[in-house]
Amino acid sequence: MMVLYGEMDSMTEEQITKKILAWLMDNDWQILSYDFPQSGTGKYLHPNKGIRNIETKNEKAFIPDIVAIRNTIAVFFENKNRFFLDDFIKLKNIRENNIYSDDIDKLLCKYKIVNIYYGIAGINSKHFIANADKHKSDVDFILVVDREISIIEDEYHVFLE
Repeated sequence: MMVLYGEMDSMTEEQITKKILAWLMDNDWQILSYDFPQSGTGKYLHPNKGIRNIETKNEKAFIPDIVAIRNTIAVFFENKNRFFLDDFIKLKNIRENNIYSDDIDKLLCKYKIVNIYYGIAGINSKHFIANADKHKSDVDFILVVDREISIIEDEYHVFLE
């Protein structure tokens, strides 16, 4: 059973994404793309050619909820209004196996990016935090959203000013 707090009971993934977008912009991040559930507005990143099946246009495509840059850093977010282990596993695989590196390089080629980080933003609930903590080694950062944005994991100090 998921325990949520006050007004956050009905927070959607879209609302989480909007709050993270506003927070990033307030902290001088440039938004390159964002996606809301079922909107089709995000940037499709396809597996590298040696991995993907060319016959299927978007099979295994990765659509990050947010891609943002600041200085020489790029961040890729998956956002959830509940704990979803598959996103932690997906980001771990992307980070460790570079299977989307060709499309990521194309997306970031106009910028002088030195480091790319992958993380999760989720709802501020005991359930999400407890489960995310068990899988924090799979991602570079974890943020939680309620009235404020809280950083609960940021191994590389990505969000320090």
